[in-house]
Amino acid sequence: MGKRLALLAIRLLVAVNLLYAAIFLKFAGAPGSVALFEQMSQAVHGLVSQPVFRLGAGAFETVVAVLLLIPKTARLGAGLIVAWMTAVILSHIFVLGYGAFFVDALVVMLLALIYLSLTRRTPTDT
Repeated sequence: MGKRLALLAIRLLVAVNLLYAAIFLKFAGAPGSVALFEQMSQAVHGLVSQPVFRLGAGAFETVVAVLLLIPKTARLGAGLIVAWMTAVILSHIFVLGYGAFFVDALVVMLLALIYLSLTRRTPTDT
């Protein structure tokens, strides 16, 4: 019972975090989000425009949050979140710098890794 509650709490915390960032920051075009993705666009020499970068990131985060909320696809969602947060963390290290969003990405990645670890199947689980 305790493990199931912890897994549900992790899924909800991560999904709410991603959905908040997608809906209220990226899709709404919050000034801080626009500035951040403008930096990312400049880092790739304008090959990807700021709106495409920002809205694409928001769409991807929405999809993985929904995958995480569905019990049958939660592990897939968590794995995709780990991959996505790796890219986010690297972009903060090499382009954006350290701050609240960097710490948030670390926490989200850690929670996704914990979820994957706690739901790992072993050969004796058959």
